[in-house]
Amino acid sequence: MKHRRDLEDRLLAAQSELRRRLQAAVPPNLKAEFAEFGGITMHQMEVVRRLLLGDEMTMHDVAAALGIGPSGATQLVDRLERRGLAIRERDPRDRRVQRVLPTGRAKALARRFKTGMSRAAEEVLSVLEDDELKIYVELTERIAAAPQEDARPHEQRVRP
Repeated sequence: MKHRRDLEDRLLAAQSELRRRLQAAVPPNLKAEFAEFGGITMHQMEVVRRLLLGDEMTMHDVAAALGIGPSGATQLVDRLERRGLAIRERDPRDRRVQRVLPTGRAKALARRFKTGMSRAAEEVLSVLEDDELKIYVELTERIAAAPQEDARPHEQRVRP
C-alpha cells in the first residue's frame, strides 16, 4: 500500500508540474489576448470551451464542471457576460433554469485558444515518443472515463 501511495503522490506532483509547464508554454500572443479580455482565467476559458462543446450549460452544469458552488458559478458567468463571452437565457420549459450560451466572440477566442494550447501540448509532450504518448493518452482517457465508484481506494475494490 505504501508503494501505491508513493506513486500517487508522485503522480500528483507530476500533474501539477505538467499544468504549470502547459500554462508557461501558452504563446505570448494568446496570453496577451486573455489580458485583452480583462484577464480571463483558465477556469473561465474552461467554461467557454465546455459551452462550445455542448452549446449550452445550465448554471448547475457550470458549478459541477468546475467543482464550485452555485454562487461561484454565478460570479464566473457574470464575468464571462461582462467580457462578452457568454449570455444567460431562461429555459422556456422551466423558467427557474438559466442556460449559459457562448457568444460569437467566445467561439472566435476558443478557436485561437485551442490552437495555442495544441502548440503548448506539442512542445511539452515532445519528450515522449509516439508510442509512449499513445499509452499516456489511453491511460488518461481510461482514468477520466472511469465511473465515480471506481474512485474508492484500491484495496476496497472487488474484483470479479
